[in-house]
Amino acid sequence: MKALRWSGLLTLVGLALMVWSMLQPTPLPVMLAMTVGQVVGTTAFGLYLYIVVRELRRERRKDRS
Repeated sequence: MKALRWSGLLTLVGLALMVWSMLQPTPLPVMLAMTVGQVVGTTAFGLYLYIVVRELRRERRKDRS
């Protein structure tokens, strides 16, 4: 479940960037939140989705056996 930990960590990093841009609405934090924060958040979501699909497949195989 190493990927799940990475997903959680990336989610927190993306969230921190978003909060920073809300607390200090100058161009740099807003641009970072909209670019880096979006990439980090999308990567975290992709990892989470991969884990969910992998576990669903594993359970399906287990039920068939």
